[in-house]
Amino acid sequence: MALETVFQQLGLTTKETAVYLTVLELGQAPVLRIAHKAGVKRPTAYVTLAGLHEKGFVEIIPKGTTTLYQAVDPEILYQRFEERVKDFGSVLLELRSLFSAAPGKPKVRFYEGKRSILALYENDIFRAKEIIGVVSMKDVRKFLTWEEEKGLLHLLKANGGRIRDLLEDSLETEDYLKEKNRLALGETKFLPSDMHFNVDMLVYENTVAMVSPKNMIAVLIEDVAIASAHRQFLEFLWQNINTIEASPL
Repeated sequence: MALETVFQQLGLTTKETAVYLTVLELGQAPVLRIAHKAGVKRPTAYVTLAGLHEKGFVEIIPKGTTTLYQAVDPEILYQRFEERVKDFGSVLLELRSLFSAAPGKPKVRFYEGKRSILALYENDIFRAKEIIGVVSMKDVRKFLTWEEEKGLLHLLKANGGRIRDLLEDSLETEDYLKEKNRLALGETKFLPSDMHFNVDMLVYENTVAMVSPKNMIAVLIEDVAIASAHRQFLEFLWQNINTIEASPL
């Protein structure tokens, strides 16, 4: 494939490609020399070099009263574009889910990494009015700090929401319960000691959120029937487990 074609695929115009390749060949050079070798007028060279600088292909080097231009190392350009491709790849599943979504079909979104999952909690789940869920606070604490957990509870309070949760008994659960009870955010029940869920499940509105703290991934499914089925399952557990009375603080 020709060099010009490759750079045009990276977003450069034909003129920008010619000027970049000229600067790459010359090393550090003033605009007049670049314009002459590239076969463009000096004003055109100024504008083109400014565009290349903005796109990260050329560096500007002041030298006394003269301004020199130098091409960015192609190896560095390769690394930059490789990182951008990785960044795009990290959201590809979510983009594909949006692309394939159609009326009547469940909408599925994927999240990966702490920042992405915390944003899911902050921007979606803890803004709901009514949540029911089964959660292992011990596992949650592996990727969220206690301050971040408290922040979510206060966000739920600020939005007038409530959460009924089925929890495993642990030290992390005790901290969570004290703050939740203080804010009066709803009833809580303990799971039997022999029952453990590797994935946290939260149901609200017509949505099911499943979070795997171990793998740092989350899946969000928006569908009336699926949310109803998961809600019925959690309600069944709820009705068959004894209530924990909120301790006064």
